[in-house]
Amino acid sequence: MSVRRQIRQSFVDAGFLLCLSAAAAFAGESAANLTSAGIPSNCADFASKVSASEGNFGTVNQFGCLGAFQFCPGTFQRYYSGSAQSFLNDPSAQTAAWTQYEQNSWSQAEKNGLTSVIGQQVCSGSKCATIDQSSILMACQFGCGANGKLANYVASGDCNARNVKDGNGVSVCTYLVRGAGYDVSCFTGQDSAVCVQTPTGPGDFPGSSGIASNPPTASSAAVIVAPNDV
Repeated sequence: MSVRRQIRQSFVDAGFLLCLSAAAAFAGESAANLTSAGIPSNCADFASKVSASEGNFGTVNQFGCLGAFQFCPGTFQRYYSGSAQSFLNDPSAQTAAWTQYEQNSWSQAEKNGLTSVIGQQVCSGSKCATIDQSSILMACQFGCGANGKLANYVASGDCNARNVKDGNGVSVCTYLVRGAGYDVSCFTGQDSAVCVQTPTGPGDFPGSSGIASNPPTASSAAVIVAPNDV
């Protein structure tokens, strides 16, 4: 077996359906580009977060993994029937394939009891998060199988155990934290648990720009922060 085939087989054996390319830094596709390619706008931020660590629509990595979500050999053929080049040239085909992949991953996660940790607190390094639907889908990049790294974490609750880490020593908990807080209802078919704050009066209520969209006047503010206080 060639080295290339051994590498590919190692992904299959480890339960990796999409290629995790920690060594390569890709800009990824923006939420706007992904929406234009067919991802529902409410789920585009999550899709962009995934793509940021995977690739762009035209990316091919050293293992032959393709596109904005790095479909690797074997998985690629399961989700697309055309050639690699036609896949790279068709952003809509990539988002359609990835949407189906995410839906299948969620179904597998539910079947294997991996969603039982939703609502629990998880910490990785100096960051902590409450596990939600998007956490699970992000962590499913490690595989959603009954014997995968996410399943090992669900069984032990230990983020530092060897069997919850990949070959680079990255814990699945890193992905649980990284993926938290996104709307993935278009993949799970369930209402998002992401909290949406509705303005009820003067206050700092962030909008899509990330800038306060409803700032109070100085006379009505409960807390006034001067520029040099920030």
